[in-house]
Amino acid sequence: MKKVGVLLLVTIGFLFTSNLPVKIFQSTNTELKDNIVVAQFSNSGYDTVKGQEPSYTYPEFYRGIYLTVSSANNFQKLQELVAKAKTANINTMVLDVQSARFVKCMVPETHVQFCKDNGIHPIARIVVFPDGLRKYPVPESYIDDRLSIAEDACRNGFKEIQFDYIRFHDSGSTRHLTHSQRYKYIEDILTRARNRVKKYNVRIAADVFGRIPLNNDDIIGQKIESLDKVADIICPMAYPSHYTWSKKFYSDPYYAVHETSIQARLRSKNAMIVTYIQAFKMKMGNIPFEKYILDQLRAVYDSGVKGYIMWNARQDYDIPLAVVKGFYPGRVSKKEKPDSMIID
Repeated sequence: MKKVGVLLLVTIGFLFTSNLPVKIFQSTNTELKDNIVVAQFSNSGYDTVKGQEPSYTYPEFYRGIYLTVSSANNFQKLQELVAKAKTANINTMVLDVQSARFVKCMVPETHVQFCKDNGIHPIARIVVFPDGLRKYPVPESYIDDRLSIAEDACRNGFKEIQFDYIRFHDSGSTRHLTHSQRYKYIEDILTRARNRVKKYNVRIAADVFGRIPLNNDDIIGQKIESLDKVADIICPMAYPSHYTWSKKFYSDPYYAVHETSIQARLRSKNAMIVTYIQAFKMKMGNIPFEKYILDQLRAVYDSGVKGYIMWNARQDYDIPLAVVKGFYPGRVSKKEKPDSMIID
């Protein structure tokens, strides 16, 4: 025990002399494993042991925006977006972390920590098949590259990995595969990803086309019940402008987001639903941009899902954030009750 006590004091002394911020908590138990001091802390939020990092608090309700890798990797741009987001009660940012040239996370740990320090939950977005899977089978090296990016993102501090374009292409280039085989293949990739990053204790999310919650079966290999087995979060991309096959969905942003979200929620037993909504000007008809966004926000809350992420590839969030800011009466209730919002 004397050796343990000395080592603990030396460790604390090292932390004080480093440039890292430190908080002091009362230790209730300390043990020595593999020459590393592992302490259990009381009333500190540090509830994991055996060398794992401190516990992490996820948002009860995701209120997010999407950032390109350029925005996420440019610290000045990131600072500007975080500052704007905070004024609108945004608590989540989905950050692109990959580049076509490198098999690693392009967003440094300091940027991830900056988001956390500002009350923003950062999510690492990884595109699996940029244009949808056209050729099958897929080289093992290709899948391993994507999983390597995910693991690197975890090392940089991300606590949630979101896989996008994890689907087959709409064409019949892989028509020899049955729907069941397609679902199983997508499930297996997410299962491998979960096992690969298991030691980091992170959430796994999967993005799906907006039509998936509305379809029983789909050629692209995405199915709510299938993904519900392997993902912590499912994110339907409910952009009204993309529902060109239905006049009602296409012309009514509230209806498109509400029906997509509620069907996804009703069909999932385990995964949370966080809906992507349209924060860009495209095929809106005569609906003013502000109302277009407001209708989608109201739909998210009315559907009872666990949050939303606004998508704008141009990173032009001034109007969307202004709408979100006006949507709340100055503060957000912990339970995110619809009656706590200004919706007029």
